[in-house]
Amino acid sequence: MSDIAVELRGVDKSYGAHAIVRGVSLAVRRGEFFSLLGPSGCGKTTCLRMIAGFEHPSSGEILFNDHAVNGMPPPARDVNLVFQSYALFPHMTVHENIAL
Repeated sequence: MSDIAVELRGVDKSYGAHAIVRGVSLAVRRGEFFSLLGPSGCGKTTCLRMIAGFEHPSSGEILFNDHAVNGMPPPARDVNLVFQSYALFPHMTVHENIAL
């Protein structure tokens, strides 16, 4: 097993003809502190949402510990995502929001 915990390989995300993320490749090693920096609209949140499973890449691969997770649903992934605005999902109960 390699020391790479999370890897994106040539990940693209488009909505129709509008490309949001193009060819992102990165590797985060086990125990590493990693930050995505860039201007608004450059695709940081979209990349994080794809890693968490809330969005699916149009192409490319997302791997956890050398295993592709592209089709894996969010609850089955051992990752978390905290939004800056701490928003709750209004269609869900308090329990469902916390469980998510």
